[in-house]
Amino acid sequence: MNAVLLRRAAQVLGTGDHQETVIAALSEIVAKRQQYTELGLLREHVERIAAIAGQALQGRDSSLA
Repeated sequence: MNAVLLRRAAQVLGTGDHQETVIAALSEIVAKRQQYTELGLLREHVERIAAIAGQALQGRDSSLA
């Protein structure tokens, strides 16, 4: 990494030295990955709930006929 990039990253992340900047940047990456994983799991749960609700509504509609 070049020094200019590290200085800019330190300003954005509010860190004082290069090591602290790298650690903060890596922490941000890990946090984002965890967030994406959690969002993926949430999406799967919502899809399952929607499928179950759809099946329940279809069953209710067919019992009226």
